Amino acid sequence: MLNHLKNEANKTYTENGAVTYASTLSECLDLFATIGAIRRESDEEIITRFSRAYAENADIAMKILFFGRDVRGGLGERRVFRVIVNWLAGHEPAALRRNIALIPEYGRFDDLITLMGTACEKDALAVIREQMRKDMESREGVSLLAKWLPSVNASNAETVRMGKKIARALGMTDAEYRRTLVKLRARIRIIENNLREKDYTFDYAAQPSKAMFKYRAAFIRNDGERYGAFMEQVEKGEKTLHAGTLAPYEIIAPCVQPWGDPELSAEERKAMNMTWNALEDFTSGENAIVVVDGSGSMYWDAEPQPAAVAMALGIYFAERNTGAFRGHFITFSETPELVEIKGRDIMEKVQYCMSFNEIANTNLQRVFELILNAALKNRVPQEELPSRMYIVSDMEFDDCITGADMTNFEYA
Repeated sequence: MLNHLKNEANKTYTENGAVTYASTLSECLDLFATIGAIRRESDEEIITRFSRAYAENADIAMKILFFGRDVRGGLGERRVFRVIVNWLAGHEPAALRRNIALIPEYGRFDDLITLMGTACEKDALAVIREQMRKDMESREGVSLLAKWLPSVNASNAETVRMGKKIARALGMTDAEYRRTLVKLRARIRIIENNLREKDYTFDYAAQPSKAMFKYRAAFIRNDGERYGAFMEQVEKGEKTLHAGTLAPYEIIAPCVQPWGDPELSAEERKAMNMTWNALEDFTSGENAIVVVDGSGSMYWDAEPQPAAVAMALGIYFAERNTGAFRGHFITFSETPELVEIKGRDIMEKVQYCMSFNEIANTNLQRVFELILNAALKNRVPQEELPSRMYIVSDMEFDDCITGADMTNFEYA
């Protein structure tokens, strides 16, 4: 009886009138579902969501926090992580101290700067001091600590203040600290330094994924012959193009233009396509199909644009899944369609697939009916039907025509 009352009290409606649930009834599950979408919320809202999850299960909440920050295997959420870590330093310092050494592993060393002025400041400085010692003694590679530490000669006053504070904690004068950072940064071989000095002697295969994609136009413009040769080697399988920290939407973002075609050179298109093909496969060979929301609410002014994120994931899964629906996804709005991906490169594929988006409402019931009718009409065996359906949407579904008191999931 009590569970029934909780479920009834938890029911609400989408903006389009569909019955839905306001919560999963698990604070940790709610946090897991939303931690990648709250970066624009206030500090207070972020802290409220985490503190409730932490009260429910501290270990799981902490794991979700680091998953949210993880730049490789997680969501790469920087601001949300720092807001929560700062809160933990004030309210659960012992728990944070047990995990503080993991912060630069899952995030960046400058995440530790968030803890300056908190109860965990000494612990953060101890991590910085120990890594600095290792880097200065190392005869091989060094960490990225020096890249992310604040400089004492920066233009920003707060950065200078923080740099001086860390220098004192390391037992250095400003001059010693500055010289140490210069030496270590030279050993890191930060690509931005090469670009600033117009030094194109670096190894393209050793560059991180975000830098390779971000500066591709500069490589083409200033080092076209060598960059082109590297890309040819990648195409032949002789070299590796890193794409581990890139999200699918980041790669297709230049293709997504509200009006007209993007102005991209042939070299840029090739680089974009090869980067897309270098994305790691996280689908595990599933026989799944993706439903991509292209309705009006997905085009609100945001960075990244929700419609671009949805389309990127739709194409990503369609190209990598298995079974009868390989190379297809469903776009749903008022009239959902089964779309077969067409195009010679990722730019053509994106433009073709986005032409099916309909600026209308989101009728999830018709998606289920589309799959069912297609299966019945073509007598598709049960084993060839998708084992899973992913819905990429802002969740503003229309209400069910049949069974108006049911959620769309219950109707399906």
